[in-house]
Amino acid sequence: MGFFDNVVGKLFGKQNGKSAFIHEVLSRSEREISAYEAWKNTPECSTIIADIERGYYLKKQGIASSMEVHLLESQYSNGFAITFNQEFTPENFQHVFDYFKEKGLDQGYKLAQADRRILDKDTYEETIEKWYLKPNGVDDSTGIADQKYGNILIEKVAIDRKENYMKLMANIYQDRQYTEAKPFTELIELLFKPEK
Repeated sequence: MGFFDNVVGKLFGKQNGKSAFIHEVLSRSEREISAYEAWKNTPECSTIIADIERGYYLKKQGIASSMEVHLLESQYSNGFAITFNQEFTPENFQHVFDYFKEKGLDQGYKLAQADRRILDKDTYEETIEKWYLKPNGVDDSTGIADQKYGNILIEKVAIDRKENYMKLMANIYQDRQYTEAKPFTELIELLFKPEK
């Protein structure tokens, strides 16, 4: 173990392959927000979101497309992942990531967590940006929380500072304290609904 690793280990505890070397709040600069707002009104935004939607529905039918979409389906979690490829630039990939967060917020969700973790793996560096959205709360008249589509997790992953993939997952509660979750298919339609 080198001197630096030894000092870091003493100050922050031993680092393993899964601990964050850097863990910070994820926020956007004014410049990034302006660029995103401008991007939403461009043909590129409409085209990319339509391509992701087409890739999603083609994948549901077992058909490959140029937009690499992967389905993530289980009893309590549903979602999809998108592989970074020639259809994207790092900038518009980030915009798509922020777009899905905004679409979730439009459905009555609140941002519960926003963070960036940089993990120092043995042979590479992994950066994970995360938006974590939760339904707004409990209905005071019934005491039951409307879980909507469940909690929504949106992550964007880069390997060695190069974009790799993003995923969106809706995880539902199986508990009497929550309403029954709305169908994931409905959330998908809302996520891909064009901007007005």
